[in-house]
Amino acid sequence: AHDWVGNGMAGPSAFLEVLAPKADAAWHLHEQTKHLDLPLFALISSAGGLTMAAGQANYAAANTFLDALATYRHAQGLAAQSLAYGLWAGTGLGQYVSDTDVKRMERQGLPPLRPEEALALFDAACASGRPATVPLHINRTALQARADRLPALLRPATTPTQRRSAGAKNTETELIWLRIGQAPQAEQEAALRELVQRRAAHLLGHAGPTAIDVERGFLESGFDSLSAMELRNALMKDTGLRLSPMVVFDSHSPAQLAKVLLAEYAEQGIRTTAPEATAADDPAASPRRARGAGETLRDLFHGAVVAGHADKGFDLLRAAAAVRPSFATAAELERVPAAARLADGAEGPHLIFVNTPMATGGAYQHARLVSHLQGKRKVSALPILGFDASESLPATPQAAVEGLARTVLEAVGDEPFVLIGYSSGGTLAYATAGHLERAYGIRPHGVVLLDTYNVHDGESEGVPMDGLALGMFDKEAAFGEFDTTRLSAMGRWVELVPNLPLDSVAAPVLFVQCTQSFVPDGDDPSPELTQGKAEPWEPAHTLRPVAANHFTIVEERADDTARVVEEWLDAAQTARPTTTQKAM
Repeated sequence: AHDWVGNGMAGPSAFLEVLAPKADAAWHLHEQTKHLDLPLFALISSAGGLTMAAGQANYAAANTFLDALATYRHAQGLAAQSLAYGLWAGTGLGQYVSDTDVKRMERQGLPPLRPEEALALFDAACASGRPATVPLHINRTALQARADRLPALLRPATTPTQRRSAGAKNTETELIWLRIGQAPQAEQEAALRELVQRRAAHLLGHAGPTAIDVERGFLESGFDSLSAMELRNALMKDTGLRLSPMVVFDSHSPAQLAKVLLAEYAEQGIRTTAPEATAADDPAASPRRARGAGETLRDLFHGAVVAGHADKGFDLLRAAAAVRPSFATAAELERVPAAARLADGAEGPHLIFVNTPMATGGAYQHARLVSHLQGKRKVSALPILGFDASESLPATPQAAVEGLARTVLEAVGDEPFVLIGYSSGGTLAYATAGHLERAYGIRPHGVVLLDTYNVHDGESEGVPMDGLALGMFDKEAAFGEFDTTRLSAMGRWVELVPNLPLDSVAAPVLFVQCTQSFVPDGDDPSPELTQGKAEPWEPAHTLRPVAANHFTIVEERADDTARVVEEWLDAAQTARPTTTQKAM
């Protein structure tokens, strides 16, 4: 009963609408054939009843009934075979699943079955003599990364491996420390370069490490935001070092990353034995194993989001932000964080991507889009104040735009520049452009808004925060568990964004609009996620549509987005006479 209420269902009748077609039909078939000497009685069940049906109590119950029926028949000496299949790729329910969801399943350790694999497993199940089997693809390595959140049935698939891998990890880490500590410096760097090359090749699916050019940039090699975080996490496990979230893109290439790792070893002092492993040193070790549920800000916020109360969860984050240090004007800041360089090119203008103020925000979220740009321009990512524990939070919307403007000016110097923002990052980019024009007389060469909703428009439904928050937690396995600093900073910025000054800017504006629903392809839209398209804020904005949704515009469809942006930049550059930044 609790499950169907949590699903937003009307009650038992709605529950039975999904349960009955499978359960009743299977039972009637059993009743009508139990007197026959059938050679085969096959029931096609689903692993959703065992491993991955959160929020689908009716579907799970129907499938586990089939498994139980097969076991019951087998005990009576009747033919019975129930197959609790995982998702089939490209057919059945699999034809409605988006590429984004497939990749998420793969990262979670449950990749779909190819049809030929599924059919071969059918033959194997029938030959096994077992009444109920689970033909399901599992990736043990990926499952281990979320071992604390696995359904009970999958835990045995990881526990033995975890025990072995824990010992293997300590042994491998110790060997790395020994090799680094006792080798000449040139060999120390070579060992780390080989390690980075090997991990990078594995994450990108290459057959061997030599497929990775150690001098080639990570973006050029095919790394995006999630794979960069996965590489960072893997190297932290390998080396025992604590590495910044941006270490991969800050380092640019595997060769440079090896130098960074060597410098980190030197800073900590090279030892000939591995450091003792702790939960703090291991990003895959979940601190939630050592604490009760709901004890951290992250736990409480996650619980609110899953329960459909994201608004109350964000209230909690805002309260946490209120007790952090804040600044009323940018003049109070001793320094602002430096922009992260994503690409170097000879042509202008300098492209400044403004990060979104979300817990998943950061320079890495622009990686895939930047990789599809032509590489002829300098590209940087603008950090958001307060997402580092050493930074204060802006106290007011005015303080926020002052801090952002100062960060832009320190990043670009006298260079012409374009501000680019995705989602709420577009709101920040637009507000910052306006402040630069009014306070400094500096006009950007352009502003690019990527599917940015006008949160100041009273008639707009705005961005559905429940959907965004759920999507954010989908990526937590790759980014690492969200800490209090990032979540409280997000709480403050979510409060500030709707109140940022959004007066018209003189700079030309490109508005890239998604033509598809906010909901990823293949998902069933719930009422809170069904809404209209983001629209340009001013008639003067140049509108360019892209066949994407709010998420794929910077992910799977990033190549189309990059092409639209480049075409607009080239046209704007051709039409614009050479001038200084100063407004004329």
